[in-house]
Amino acid sequence: MDDASEFDEIFTGMLPRLYSRVTALVGSRALADDVVQEVYLRLRATGRRTRRFIGHPTPYGYALTTAVNLARAHWRSQRRELLLDDFPAASYDGGMAEAEARYDLTWLLATLTAKEAATIVLVDLDGLTLDEVATLLGVHKGTAQRNRMRALGKLRERLTHPSFQEGTRR
Repeated sequence: MDDASEFDEIFTGMLPRLYSRVTALVGSRALADDVVQEVYLRLRATGRRTRRFIGHPTPYGYALTTAVNLARAHWRSQRRELLLDDFPAASYDGGMAEAEARYDLTWLLATLTAKEAATIVLVDLDGLTLDEVATLLGVHKGTAQRNRMRALGKLRERLTHPSFQEGTRR
């Protein structure tokens, strides 16, 4: 089997799981589509990257790390955008509460480092153990645990900050 066929077989096998995690990470199916497509293109861009992906002990972790890095790049570009004032609240939210919760989650994850965000998504949203996360991300279990604890501390600080309670971001 040639590298291209093997790559496609491995990538399509992990695609539903990768898409699900990226959707949880970025908070939008449309953006998740873009990120997953870009992951595919980047990993398939050169023969060297393709072989590195195929030969990696955990190809899913390799692809997820690439996705997290791409999501971080997107979040950085979003920070440069000027946000308008919030619209007044309507009596019927029409799904706005869920949309706001997704936005808040995406914003909060964007304030973390890529490794912290990935650890939070995998442990707290995906339900993986720290050992599994460490293997996926290619780090020691203690590093994954430290990343999670730092991330939880940062999230706790941001969630209890008065500016977050008032609906503004700092």
